[in-house]
Amino acid sequence: MRQTILLLLCCTESCIAFNLFPAESKKHTGAYTPVPSKVCTTSWLDTLKYEGTPNFDVLSKTIEFANCKSFEETEKYYDDDYLFRGSVTGPLSFQDVKNAQQGFRIQDAYPNLETRPFGFTIDPDNRYRCYYFERWEGTNSDSLSLGKLGDLPPTNNNVKLPTHIMSVNWTPEEKIIYICLSSPLDRFEGTTKGVGAVFGLLSGAGLNQGYASVGDIFLRIQQRMLNLTGVVSRSWSTEDNIPNWWKSKARGADPNDM
Repeated sequence: MRQTILLLLCCTESCIAFNLFPAESKKHTGAYTPVPSKVCTTSWLDTLKYEGTPNFDVLSKTIEFANCKSFEETEKYYDDDYLFRGSVTGPLSFQDVKNAQQGFRIQDAYPNLETRPFGFTIDPDNRYRCYYFERWEGTNSDSLSLGKLGDLPPTNNNVKLPTHIMSVNWTPEEKIIYICLSSPLDRFEGTTKGVGAVFGLLSGAGLNQGYASVGDIFLRIQQRMLNLTGVVSRSWSTEDNIPNWWKSKARGADPNDM
């Protein structure tokens, strides 16, 4: 009997902890405003916070950018000091991101590729930063290039990637200076067994690389070897192409250093 009571208590605590039986919520009218941050911290990325209110609509501008279909359309949005960072790639300049995707012939391999952006919201702690979700999908109907290693024939698979978050930082001059792409949110979603973004598209085209994770020593060595040999596109830009505002020395899949 005592064990049964303890089991019930444990189950009750678990339900409370995970909010399995939440109280009926009140209907919200209008936009939801999160609680302002009450914790004072500093970060080298604070350089991307600017004084005052943006003189343009950051949300609308991000939606406009996110729905572009080509590099030719997006190029006008980028600042001269723009950088891209993924969980295991980057920092990369615009040109290096473009070279990587064109090197793999991603858009040729997936001619009907859609990034399907949704859920746009402004960062409550930085009015120049906008977050949104993407859930990529397409059909691998043409060959994918592996650079000097040759081509992969099309699998003709319909590929849907797990959802990830995009973070876009704007400057007061209405230019994008930094974009960050997150790891997949739900590794059980989609058709690539938890592999996301460009790695997911490569997986859908038949290139099984396993699950790329931050700190993986084998991935870090592989990235450095490929950067040196130039067999495929770079995992991060050369030091002379990384602007001074970027302070972290972590490259590619390296663990955070600051």
